[in-house]
Amino acid sequence: MSKFKRAPNGFGTIIKLSGNRRKPYYARGPAYETIDGYKRESIGYFKTRQEALDALAARRLNPERPISADKLRLSDLYAEWKQIAFVGISQQTCDNYRAAWNYLAPIATYTVKDIRTAQWQKILDRVCQSGKSASTVKKVRLLMNRLGEYAVENDITDKNYAAFTKLPKFESTEKDIFNDIELLKIERGAENGVGISDIILFMCYTGWRIQEVCNLTVFDFNAKERTLTGGVKTDAGKNRTVFIPDKVIEIVRHYASLNGPALFCWNYEGTLRPYNTKRLRAEFYETLDTLGIQNVDTELKRLTPHSTRHTYNSMLNRAGVDTATRMKLMGQVSEQTNQRVYTHTDLEQMRKAVSALG
Repeated sequence: MSKFKRAPNGFGTIIKLSGNRRKPYYARGPAYETIDGYKRESIGYFKTRQEALDALAARRLNPERPISADKLRLSDLYAEWKQIAFVGISQQTCDNYRAAWNYLAPIATYTVKDIRTAQWQKILDRVCQSGKSASTVKKVRLLMNRLGEYAVENDITDKNYAAFTKLPKFESTEKDIFNDIELLKIERGAENGVGISDIILFMCYTGWRIQEVCNLTVFDFNAKERTLTGGVKTDAGKNRTVFIPDKVIEIVRHYASLNGPALFCWNYEGTLRPYNTKRLRAEFYETLDTLGIQNVDTELKRLTPHSTRHTYNSMLNRAGVDTATRMKLMGQVSEQTNQRVYTHTDLEQMRKAVSALG
């Protein structure tokens, strides 16, 4: 027989073991999460309940790793890391990390000290071979690096072996951009009020992500400078200024004149409601179907809202805009410049580049 006695909340549990024992009181710490479920740290055996309680109190004041570094599995490392990493970041980023973690399942039970570059690389190769997108593969590698860095920072390993992995070369295709004929159909659709052709055209000529489009407000629009300021996702993407080409300036002015709760709204029984990504995405595909660009019932949708962003980059490239300027316009940071704050000269250069789009 054994008897459980609750310690104060957050301390753990004290168990009095049956029989004639020299140290009958067993103490274990509070539950912590691993890939296999919740587990508890064993604190030790004690002569009296008070000694066990004191040990739990000391454990609470001076927390140690639940599992020794020599025995720490990757799943344990992930559970420990995310308790810190998930604080202060967006829900979407947390979900991305969780999704990436699923691909590490084959090595989840490996001892962290035993994982070398070869094991990390094998995971990346498997994800790539399974037909996943370049974006998915990059997110998996990002999580690997985060875990590897955490292991080094906490003296679990001497090196971040994940940092030595190499991303496979992805073939560049043009299947995910709108061609000139499709852009013309969207432009004609915007003129004739077909679906959300106008918003799609706006996205193609400004490079905003779908979430960024939904977040824009009238206050982000500077009518005099013909700019919009907003953005999400990265440091470089946040609060960036995007210049509005002639092709879509009237579209922006029209929506701004509605003075809705967001820049882009839809009408529900006479009330303006802001678009969310789910609705905007659904109307995006319905509009392409109506324009004869893409059938809404196809299982594999070739063109997605993110295709508008690729189209913007492609049009800038065709207009002769250099890579560094394109990255600035799209809210990306060059590894060479690491630039996030732009000078007046930078802004004028970007304005000139956008004017080339018409």
